[in-house]
Amino acid sequence: MIISKIIKRINKVFFHALFWSVSIFVFAFIFRLSEIISNLDVIYSLLFHTTIIVCVYLNFLGIRLWFDKGRYVKYVGFVLINLAVTIILNQYTFNVFVDLIFPDHYFVSQFNNTEIGLIALVFLTITSAIKLLKSWLYLQKINRQAIETEKEKIDSELQSLKSQINPHFLFNSLNVIYSLTLKKDESTPEVVLKLSDILRYVIYDSTQEKVLLSSEISLLKKYIDLQKYRIEDEVLISFSSEIEYDVMIAPLIFLTLLENSFKHGIRSEIENVFIDVKLYSNTEKVYFEIENNKSQTKPNSNEQRGVGLENIKKRLGLQYPDKHKLKVLDNEKTFKVYLEIEHEN
Repeated sequence: MIISKIIKRINKVFFHALFWSVSIFVFAFIFRLSEIISNLDVIYSLLFHTTIIVCVYLNFLGIRLWFDKGRYVKYVGFVLINLAVTIILNQYTFNVFVDLIFPDHYFVSQFNNTEIGLIALVFLTITSAIKLLKSWLYLQKINRQAIETEKEKIDSELQSLKSQINPHFLFNSLNVIYSLTLKKDESTPEVVLKLSDILRYVIYDSTQEKVLLSSEISLLKKYIDLQKYRIEDEVLISFSSEIEYDVMIAPLIFLTLLENSFKHGIRSEIENVFIDVKLYSNTEKVYFEIENNKSQTKPNSNEQRGVGLENIKKRLGLQYPDKHKLKVLDNEKTFKVYLEIEHEN
């Protein structure tokens, strides 16, 4: 860190020295008394630049004290005073100071007060533009870093939200297999294969930022088929989908909502149990509806209700800010969720 600061400071001094060296050489060429630049020409240019350099660095101080803080009137007033002082110092340099340090030479200012002020103003304009450009580039760099940091934070939070799905999903699926093994059901191997396909998707494919909607639909169908092994035949489960446009969509959002319906809607005390799922898309949006009836008894206080829904709200806020609508209709007998997502395809 210290070495980096030292190198940065050295680079800054180098570029400042380079700028003034070039400027002094250019003015020495302008002030030259013959075709070849002499030592006296360089000394004259250096004397002229002394007051200009003071003017420029005082202006940098003014930018930091007033311009950067939005106090533009004070800054303009400071610039006018700075130019006036520069004119006075320049005349003093050539009328008084130069005779003290070079008594054997006769130096006279080649510019009147107006010309000195204009030259100083040109230097202020150029150096201020360079400084403001550097500040703008620095702010752009800081903004990019902030955006990258925020993106990393969002990605980390999304991965955390996705990871919350897997244990819940796996727990439900293992319950299905467990119940089948107790019954010594011959379909157990088939169920294990279905679970293997689903887990492969959940663990690997869902790590992508976006997946095809058709893949999500296939996942939902497999999940429903898997859950049918653990529920009564009287339970009415309907799933309909229509894809006009197979868009790319954030993975596992719909699965979480479907899991919630099975978790809270399939209860022994509920009569005429049903789960109704609809999913369709067009060239602009994806629409998802899911509805189930619910128990009339009060839920256990220890039971975590709504965790999956809160998970979805957070993910939608991160992945589809201002591009989604989520409605929850919690009636006395039914629970319905309506989701609308604007896709980017």
